[in-house]
Amino acid sequence: MRMQAAPANDDLPARSAAPRRAPLLSWALASAVGLASLGLGACAGTTQKTPAPADPEPAPVATVSDAPAPTPAPPADPEPESEPEPEPEPPKDPYAPLDDAQRALFLAGEADVLTPTPIHYVKSNEIRHDVWFPYIAGHGGAYIGVGSDQNYTLIATARSELVFLLDIDINVVRLHRIYEVLIEASADPETLLQRWHEDSKDESIALIEKAFAGLDEPERKRLIRQYKASRETVYRHLKIVIRRKRDGVATSWLSNPELYAHIRTLYQNDRIRAMGGDLTGGSSLMAVGAAVKALEIPVKVLYLSNAEEYFKYVPQYRENIRTLPFEDNSVVLRTIYSKEWVHADNLWGYQVQRLADFQARLEDAKNRSRNSMFRFAEKDRVLDKDTGVKGLSLLGPDLAHPDALAKSQPAAAPDAASSG
Repeated sequence: MRMQAAPANDDLPARSAAPRRAPLLSWALASAVGLASLGLGACAGTTQKTPAPADPEPAPVATVSDAPAPTPAPPADPEPESEPEPEPEPPKDPYAPLDDAQRALFLAGEADVLTPTPIHYVKSNEIRHDVWFPYIAGHGGAYIGVGSDQNYTLIATARSELVFLLDIDINVVRLHRIYEVLIEASADPETLLQRWHEDSKDESIALIEKAFAGLDEPERKRLIRQYKASRETVYRHLKIVIRRKRDGVATSWLSNPELYAHIRTLYQNDRIRAMGGDLTGGSSLMAVGAAVKALEIPVKVLYLSNAEEYFKYVPQYRENIRTLPFEDNSVVLRTIYSKEWVHADNLWGYQVQRLADFQARLEDAKNRSRNSMFRFAEKDRVLDKDTGVKGLSLLGPDLAHPDALAKSQPAAAPDAASSG
């Protein structure tokens, strides 16, 4: 606080001392007057007149210039400089490599023990995944899926952050591990395609052997055998996938380079976990549910393909699905092979259901299987087969048609938008 000098008392006049006459003077004057009136002269000789005392000098009047100068106020302390605003933290990259703690959570939990399967689906015969794009584009979060490379189109369109690829066939699991090596070594889709060509066989095997040098020899040999056994089938399949378009728009992870780049980033940053998985088993899906909860990443896409055709909704399956954390826009994707359903391609109907709705229906014991759930949903008039898109059906009360979604949603991410 600044100190101020008291103002000079300039508005009050200085007080002067009044002169005071001595009492003797008053007596002498009175005596002289009395003698004169009697005719008495003065005594002989010269009479000395006593001079009247002079008035005392008036006291000097104080002036402003005579007043002491006010003490100047001390200089004010300088205002402290405000602390600079902290720089905002840059947004976290949801696709960056996991740290050690996150990776431990991601890989925690045992996989189901698998039994050999007679048929190995190393390629998909589903073609029209693009009918699902409006319901998953740019959703991020965690992705859970079964099957082979069709997952990559869905993962990239959703811009998934964390991926769990499960399959009941260990050969499909090994195929994903081979994909990981070859995708990381291939900067673009064309290069990856050539990794499966016969002319590139030796080079690809060398890449696989180097990548899995730390594995025990029997498992490393099984991976090499898997590449050799599936190489030609996969090459022919990927030649079709890399050309896949709809109305002139690229609709697959290989025909759209941006979708491919997303898959490659996830593999390079170890954000894809391929594991054996029986959807009705007690290990894999429970481990996935625990991992996404620990990492606080909700499941945004659960892709079941047509797997539900082969089992009932047993208690363990209900529990596996119930444990998955979700958000309002989380969806279940399934394909349906039935003559009673309109197909989007030559074989499959494609369906979308909210994950929340699926969990709720699994709580109801009357929904003993996929088909019984369809029947009760149709009875309740919440199974919509007339969506305006051939072969697309919607299960549940709160799913809009694709044309309504297109009008209400903001522009999608660049790679999702280019996928149609």
